[in-house]
Amino acid sequence: MESRFTATKMLGRIVNEKLNLDGLLDPGQGNAHFLKLSPQDRGLVRAILVTALRHRRAIEVLLGKMMDRKPPKGLQFFSDTLHIAAVQILFLDLPDRAAVDLAVTAIGNDRRSGRYRGLANAVLRRLSREKDELLKEASISPFPDWFEQRLRRDYGREKVAEIAQRVMLEPFVDITVKSNAEAWASKLGGKVISPSTVRLIEKASIESLEGYETGEWWVQDAAAALPAKLIPEGPNLRVLDLCAAPGGKTAQLANAGHTVTALDASENRLKRLKANLDRLKLSAEIVCADMMEWEPTQQFDAVLLDSPCSSTGTIRRHPDIMWTKSDKDVSDLARLQFDMLNRARIFVKPGGTLVFSNCSIFKEEGESLLAKALKTFEDFDLSPIDADELPHLDGVINGQGALRTLPLHLPAEPAEHGGLDGFFTCRLVKK
Repeated sequence: MESRFTATKMLGRIVNEKLNLDGLLDPGQGNAHFLKLSPQDRGLVRAILVTALRHRRAIEVLLGKMMDRKPPKGLQFFSDTLHIAAVQILFLDLPDRAAVDLAVTAIGNDRRSGRYRGLANAVLRRLSREKDELLKEASISPFPDWFEQRLRRDYGREKVAEIAQRVMLEPFVDITVKSNAEAWASKLGGKVISPSTVRLIEKASIESLEGYETGEWWVQDAAAALPAKLIPEGPNLRVLDLCAAPGGKTAQLANAGHTVTALDASENRLKRLKANLDRLKLSAEIVCADMMEWEPTQQFDAVLLDSPCSSTGTIRRHPDIMWTKSDKDVSDLARLQFDMLNRARIFVKPGGTLVFSNCSIFKEEGESLLAKALKTFEDFDLSPIDADELPHLDGVINGQGALRTLPLHLPAEPAEHGGLDGFFTCRLVKK
């Protein structure tokens, strides 16, 4: 009961208050009810929430079919409780009867929702009886209307359908290894995705795996590892990593032998970055500052700006983003990114490289932003990315010569072994 109640309250906070799921699950500062649970029950709550958010659209449609009338307005606990029960009945290997009984009891105990206990009982029992037939209809698009409309404008109906299929599959964990990807794939039960990325096919606690404590690798999605690879090779290059925390790209740059300055505005996030570097036995100069105000003493050979964005490219791992972001957020963040890219220009010395990236799936934060930058920044030229630079990936270089990854990329058999986060990356050179 406590686990289901906690999941219900947390779902409400995500959907209505637009709170971040990772923040609510944080072992140090997360939801108070969640942190009181046993590790096993925390795992159950996380599984329920991730599945509820990934299938939220389908659950809304299917619950609607179970009711003769719409649920009463303003009774969010009633609606959220039905959603949590429906997840257990339709998508998780948990007993239907327990899901129904616990939900009906919770609604009966709620002051505002109690009188609808009978409605909840009837709806959920019917859902349980008809679930085999209903699951055939559960391939409904997972995206909210605004999200779906943007995707279709950017990629067309056919690609959106492929993206949706990938989003419904929970991805495996990717790690970046310092060296010898084949050996680490063999040790950890994974598969090599790129010369430095291994996808862990066998699920296990990350901290318990060989090589974690000794700093041989770090967790980083295969797509997130690509931008740092576009920094030129060369001895003792001075590289600035902007918006650096939590430090995956900083680690890549340091491991490549560059002299790295890692800058971020968040002191707490930089603490995590330093802890990661210490574990990995890598070093970088760490600067806590707002990049829009910071004044370096000299310019850099290369600058990597992985900018704040809508994070919509990470919905395979973070389905809450579909329900916490809005159409306006995307446009607002695109304007912020342009300002940050404009600021990043001054940190690059003549002849130097500027790599811009983000984990948005939408073109307003990627392709459109690059087109605007090329019209505006007379002191920079585009340095097109060549397919030969990423021989392990097909179809990720767009017509601009920029990198665009989508969840449908990196196909595999079985399908859940494939997929990438949505990322945009371009490379500019200062005249």
